[in-house]
Amino acid sequence: MKTNFFIIYIFLTICFFIPSTAYAYLDPGTGNALIYVALSLLGAVFYFVKGFFYKVIKRKEEQNETQADSKDADNHHSIVLFNEGKAYWNTFKPVVEKLLGKKQPFTYYTMDIEDPCLTIANRLMDNRYIGDGNMAYSKIGHLSADIVLATTPNIGTKGYPIPRSKKIKKLVHVFHAFDDLATYYKGSLDHYDAVLLVGEFEIPLIRKLEELRNLPAKELVPAGLPYMDELLKKAKQNSDELMRTKGKKDNCFNNPEEITVLLAPSWGEKGFLKSLGTDFIEQLAEKKFNLILRPHPQSLKVESKLIHNLESKLKKYNNLKWDFNPDGTDSLRTADILISDTSAVRLDFAMVYHKPFITIPYVFSQEAMQDFEITDIGFSWIEENIKEIGYTLQVGEIEKLDEVIMRVLKERTDKDTLNFQNKNIFNIEHSGEVIAEYLIKTTAFK
Repeated sequence: MKTNFFIIYIFLTICFFIPSTAYAYLDPGTGNALIYVALSLLGAVFYFVKGFFYKVIKRKEEQNETQADSKDADNHHSIVLFNEGKAYWNTFKPVVEKLLGKKQPFTYYTMDIEDPCLTIANRLMDNRYIGDGNMAYSKIGHLSADIVLATTPNIGTKGYPIPRSKKIKKLVHVFHAFDDLATYYKGSLDHYDAVLLVGEFEIPLIRKLEELRNLPAKELVPAGLPYMDELLKKAKQNSDELMRTKGKKDNCFNNPEEITVLLAPSWGEKGFLKSLGTDFIEQLAEKKFNLILRPHPQSLKVESKLIHNLESKLKKYNNLKWDFNPDGTDSLRTADILISDTSAVRLDFAMVYHKPFITIPYVFSQEAMQDFEITDIGFSWIEENIKEIGYTLQVGEIEKLDEVIMRVLKERTDKDTLNFQNKNIFNIEHSGEVIAEYLIKTTAFK
């Protein structure tokens, strides 16, 4: 085909564009006739080339369409791990390691260019940055896969930017925190096919939502908490320092200047930075406590203006530092006591580092409750049970929080955090193995 086109091109070039010497005389009539014939021939050649050209183009387009269809077919994935950002890497890390260890090929998509997984080179893992915002949402919304593992709630929920792709055979949710769904937004797991459970306590909560909304029953898999397994591993690696901080004697907690307080709120309306402001933080700073303020990673995305304003307001305190590291291990390990609201970091602090925490309870207004699953569940399992291992601030105690801190540190007893952990979390230190096995088994019987 290319050869024919080239021959025609050479012929036209020789005929019309290469000058030659004329040795004959032509009268005007004959000349006009010859010109007419030449123009006719040129027109015929032009339409022949035009037809030939369009034929080639059409064939090329058909070929491209065929290749595109073939590419789409090849673009179907067996196992996909979808991560919104590096803050959730600890949830995926144990699963990634086990899948690689089992020689299982898979795809890892991330919306964060700084995701640590992108630094791992392994022929079994196709790890890619898929952009942020609409570009990434569209990619996931049109993804073709046998099974997709994600921490992201509300995929497929009306008004949420990530639709549920019809080409995903099984969408699986893994928790990135110790959670009971109460503070998840409504419809958070409605479009998921399976849920990897933290513990048995979640089963009746999920089944209740399914019944209320007439949803098909999800596959509920006893899995555990991969990110907590990572924290436990890191704590063991730093066991000397952990024992040093854990082993402080009560009489060492007499002076606020010797005490490090970690302030780790949740984000949005339920986070104390928004609901309470900074008055109580400034009071603690004035009392000379060493303060670490660690906003929720999501706050940096959706409340950046608030965080920026608070930074400006609190910069006068030299005994307060901010922690924006996605990995909160250093702050958790350094602090003597934690203050939080509804954040699951309280359980991390108690169960991994065996140190006390104080909860500032958030009272949902009837209007605010309408946005969260607590409206349909009716209660928060965590808030009802967390008192077993921590202290919940009473009404009016916020004004004397410094006294409460000293009292909790001095009166603290070794709460049965280990018992709480064993009772409420599946597969402690083995969740990565369990989840990897589940993914492989599920795709094997697709």
